[in-house]
Amino acid sequence: MNKSKEKLSGGNRLHKFSPLFILIHVIWKSIVPLAFGLYTYSKVNSANHIIIAFAVVISAFSLLQYWFYHYWLENDKIEIKEGIFFKQHRKVPYTRIQNVNVVQNPLQRILKVSTLQLESASGGKPEAVMRVVGLDVVEELKRRVKTANSNSSATIDETQYEVAEDKKLESADYLLKVSTKDVIKFGIISQKGMVYGALIFGFLAQNQIFMMKLMTYLDLFFTIPDFTKITFAEGVIYVSVIGLVMFVFLQLMSVLWALMKFYQFQIEKQTDRLQANMGLLSKVSATIPLKKIQLYRISENPLHKFFNARTITIETAGGVNTDKSGIVMRWLAPIMKKVDVATFIRKVEPKIKIGSVDWQSLPHRAWKRVFKKGIYLSVFILAVLLTLDYLPFFSIRNYIWFVFPLTLPLAFFYAKNFVKKTGYYFDDDIICFKSGVWFGKQSFVKIKKIQTIMIHESPFDRRNKMATLEIDTAGSNLLLHHVKIPYLELHDAYQIRNFINNKLQSEDFDW
Repeated sequence: MNKSKEKLSGGNRLHKFSPLFILIHVIWKSIVPLAFGLYTYSKVNSANHIIIAFAVVISAFSLLQYWFYHYWLENDKIEIKEGIFFKQHRKVPYTRIQNVNVVQNPLQRILKVSTLQLESASGGKPEAVMRVVGLDVVEELKRRVKTANSNSSATIDETQYEVAEDKKLESADYLLKVSTKDVIKFGIISQKGMVYGALIFGFLAQNQIFMMKLMTYLDLFFTIPDFTKITFAEGVIYVSVIGLVMFVFLQLMSVLWALMKFYQFQIEKQTDRLQANMGLLSKVSATIPLKKIQLYRISENPLHKFFNARTITIETAGGVNTDKSGIVMRWLAPIMKKVDVATFIRKVEPKIKIGSVDWQSLPHRAWKRVFKKGIYLSVFILAVLLTLDYLPFFSIRNYIWFVFPLTLPLAFFYAKNFVKKTGYYFDDDIICFKSGVWFGKQSFVKIKKIQTIMIHESPFDRRNKMATLEIDTAGSNLLLHHVKIPYLELHDAYQIRNFINNKLQSEDFDW
């Protein structure tokens, strides 16, 4: 134990297999897309070979980072030095590390190594991505971070044996285990295959060379008919069959995406944090400190309702917030039965009692403002169509006047349902907001997590003596659904703001 500890406390390089995984990462992220693009978008020539060769040289240069990457596991911090020409020297106290995320692909599991990502409150991108380290380093770092965040006055050296004993006594409390059947359901609910299908369709539409090669390949299996020589009924049958095949293919892609990401998803509560594990080929293990969770979000769409299920996501303070930056852990429950949602969230955060939330509706007159927006949109569509009608290759004047009879009932239906399905609630502990006509979402924020309270008044709001109240938390993504209550009566908006301000003044900010 002492020898291992001395080795980890001194300067260390990444694992000896690290160059292999760095090379694989670079090839997959850089060389493969470049080679594929050059192959499909133009004819292969000597210039393309030069570009690929240059990319290979530049990518291989990244392998040198292995020899220039060193780290030290000190008693109270991790120290990292990296960089060839531009040196970086970072010292990250364990108390600043919020999440310790671990990823293992199949090859890494065989070689008993993993990619380690450390997140702090700085946000945006990981504090460090270590590709790759041994599993003993992962466990040691997790232990040090956990001990440092336990608010104990003892040092890691003095408490290492106590922590080991506590770990044996601590029993994992599994909050959720998602079965393979439910993962398949979630794949269908997510419809991610439609997104990938749109990308494929866009690629084929812009790439005639690849399209011709694909058609030539498909001719080996079946003959594409000449639609000018077949009957209308035969054409309908053919298009229907092809459409059905494409639909099934896209559903399979959605299910495959869900299985790859959420296979054997399980989340457990360990004292002051959550531990999530998931993945089919690449296993992901993510740590989520409970005190860092800023917002809970419940999502539903028509397919959620069909399966009587819901999806629960979270936002945390700092850490990674985009997939391009690193491992994103925002899934608290990819899929869960509707009746279990309230109990599940209460186990995670006892102060959020969904079952006792008494939603307050927006002012009744708010539907008129929403309806007016629908009218303005209809007028805009009509103006665009009238403009297009003056072009020589458009002749739609006889159909333009159907815009209002078609869009106005839809605008009326949307306005009424918008007000009906939008609501808010607040008490001494939480503030909540729900919205969505077809795709419903509910956001829950603890009062103690609020950083900023904003009241927005547009010219239309001032005319109607209304306002929009918006809540901001640490690390929140304002592009996603959050607490932003529109069409409030002006005095109600200020009443809510004053109530929250008074609560925040009497409590310490906890993020």
